Amino acid sequence: MKLKNRVAYYFVSRLFSLMLIWSLLIIISIVLISFFLENNQKETSQLSINEIAEHTVLINQIPSVDPETKEDLVKNNMWVQILDEQGSEVFSFNTPESVPNHYTPGELVSDYLYPAKNDFQLSTWSNTVDNQNLTWVLGKPLTSNNPFQYWVNNLWILFIIMAGLVIAIFFGRQLGAPLLYIVSWIESLSKGKYEEPFYHRKYNIKQRWRNKAKYNTYKELNQALSRLTSTLKRNTEERELLDKTREEWMTGVSHDLRTPLSVIKGYTVLLSSDEHVWEQTEVRHFSKIMEERVEYMEQLIEDFNLTFQLKNDTIPIQLEQKDLVNVIKNVLEQLEKMPEAKNKVFSFETNKEQIFLDMDVKYVQRALENLIANSIKHNPPDTTIKIILHEALSHPRQICVLIEDDGAGMDQETIEHLFDRYYRGTSAISNNSGTGLGMTIARQIIIAHGGEIALNSKLHLGTQFKITFPIYRYAEKRRDEET
Repeated sequence: MKLKNRVAYYFVSRLFSLMLIWSLLIIISIVLISFFLENNQKETSQLSINEIAEHTVLINQIPSVDPETKEDLVKNNMWVQILDEQGSEVFSFNTPESVPNHYTPGELVSDYLYPAKNDFQLSTWSNTVDNQNLTWVLGKPLTSNNPFQYWVNNLWILFIIMAGLVIAIFFGRQLGAPLLYIVSWIESLSKGKYEEPFYHRKYNIKQRWRNKAKYNTYKELNQALSRLTSTLKRNTEERELLDKTREEWMTGVSHDLRTPLSVIKGYTVLLSSDEHVWEQTEVRHFSKIMEERVEYMEQLIEDFNLTFQLKNDTIPIQLEQKDLVNVIKNVLEQLEKMPEAKNKVFSFETNKEQIFLDMDVKYVQRALENLIANSIKHNPPDTTIKIILHEALSHPRQICVLIEDDGAGMDQETIEHLFDRYYRGTSAISNNSGTGLGMTIARQIIIAHGGEIALNSKLHLGTQFKITFPIYRYAEKRRDEET
C-alpha cells in the first residue's frame, strides 16, 4: 500500500475507533440513566397531581385545594405546594419544614431526577388558572433512603469526562507521536545533528512492538529520513576528512613547490650575479637542473587539475579503438629509462599479438604509467615487475591487465588508503616525493573507461594490480546511438 493511502487509512481507522468508543460510552450512559430513572419511578405517588390541579380553586385570587384532597394528602403522608410564575410558594398543605418555599426551574429538575439528595420525591405540573401560570409540586418522603444512586450518577458523569480525556490523549499520541517524531528528526537534521532522535532509539525490543503499527504507517518516510541522515552524516565525515587531507596535501605541496623553487631561485641568483662569469657547460648544467624542477612543478599542478576533473566528470575522453599491446610496450619503454628502474627486472606477457580496446590512449597510458611507476619507485633493487595482458574468452568478454611485483608489499593501512587522494604511503623504504595523486588518477581513468581495478598485496611478498576492461562496451554504445 502506498504511503498516501496508508496514512489516509490510518487516520480514518483511528477516527472510526474514536467514534465507536464514544458511541459505546453514550449508549452505556443512556442505559444506566434509564435504569436509575426506573428505580426512581418506583416511588410514584398514589395521588395524581393533575387531578389535584383540577380540584384547585381560587379564593380571593389565592389558590387552594378541596378538603377531600387534603385528607388524601394526610393519609398518604404527602404534601402539595403551589408556586407562582417566579417559583415562590403561594399555597402549601402538610409541607415539612425542611422543604423550601421557593424553587428555580433547575432545582425542580434536579430534585425530580435525584430524589435521594433531599430524602423526598417530587412531581410537578403546570397549568393556567384565571390567567395565572401556576406550578403544582407534589411531594412524598422516600420510603427507602438510598443516596447511592445519586452519587453513582455523579461518579459516572465524572468517569465519562475522565474517560474522554484519556481517550483524547491516547488517540492524540497515536496520531501525533509519529508526526512529532518526524518533525523532531527533520529539526535535528536542520541543526546538523545527523542521527535518529534519541527518544525513539531508547525503546528496547519489548517496547517497540507497541509502537510498531503507528510508526510503520510512515515506514517509507522513516526509511527515506534514515537514508538521508546516513548520507548527510557520511558526507559530513567525508568532507571533514577531505578538508583534513587537503590541508595536509597543501602543506606537502607547498613544501614540494618550495624545494624546486628555492633551487631555481638559487641558480637564477648565481646566473644573474655580476661577481661570477660562468662557462657554457656550467650554464647548461644549471639550466638542466632548473628545467627538471620546472617539469616537476608542472607535473604537480597537472595532477592536481586532472584528479578534480576526473572526480567531477568534466574531462572530455575521446574513445578510439587502439591496440592495448602496443600502448603497454610504449609505457614500459618510457619507464625503463627512469633512474629508479635501472636495478629492476621487467617482463611483459600477452596471449595475443593485438588486443583492441575503445580508449583514450593518452589517459590509459597515464593510468598504466602511474601504476607501473608505483611498483618501480616503492620497491627495493632487483624487484621483478611483470605485466600480463590477456583477453578472456568467457562471457562477458573482458581484457585483463595484471601488474605484479615480488617487492616489499604493503601494510593494511596502505592497502586501504592507496587510492585516496593525497595519500603517499607509510613505508620506510617508499619514495614519498610524489604528489599523492598518482594512484587516485589511475583508478579514476580506469573507471571512466568502464573498467575496474583491484589491489592484492602482502607485506614482504609483493603486490598485484588487476585491471579489467569490458570489450566492445563503447563500440556497442556508439552503434546503438547511431541506430
